[in-house]
Amino acid sequence: MARVLLDVTMSLDGFMAGPDVSVAHPMGVGGLRLHEWIFNASSHEVDAEILRGMQAGTGAVVLGRRTFDVGIDVWNDTPFPAPCFVLTHAPLAKRVEKSGTFTFITDVRDACARATAAAGDRDVRLMGAEVGQQFLAAGLVDEIRVQLAPVLLGTGRRLFEHLGDAPIELERLATVDSPYVTHLRYRVRRDAAPQP
Repeated sequence: MARVLLDVTMSLDGFMAGPDVSVAHPMGVGGLRLHEWIFNASSHEVDAEILRGMQAGTGAVVLGRRTFDVGIDVWNDTPFPAPCFVLTHAPLAKRVEKSGTFTFITDVRDACARATAAAGDRDVRLMGAEVGQQFLAAGLVDEIRVQLAPVLLGTGRRLFEHLGDAPIELERLATVDSPYVTHLRYRVRRDAAPQP
């Protein structure tokens, strides 16, 4: 059965994109620094193995409309060779690309159900801060995977905002690192009672 993964790279101070995200700066101003580990993956086996696992394991993607709007010209395709579901208040017609399709959906649970069905026994990968926040708040994330880049961006788009006041308990599954990034994996614990 598909796992729903919130898998992002972020700075040590919690930003997953720099400020002023736009078509000209899809990762925000200065945000490409976060992905240096991807650009250098061929020089370190830990990072190369993580990237291979992401590519091979992704069976479907859920992303936000903003991520779609700023990424489509960069990808010139789907971000992964898999069906993609765009969570949005302003849906467009289905868009077919060479490696998959973009289907526009307005409800987070519907997006999760359709992506999980499409992924089969591979993973559903979430892209974008708002999508990640909506899935976490709805209790739909199985694992959080963070690539922690050794940089303090100082400003930009934070990942862990707007989640409410209740704690979300995690179980650490793995920690590995390279000179470029620290890879962290956590399972979201649904069996843990909320702490006061």
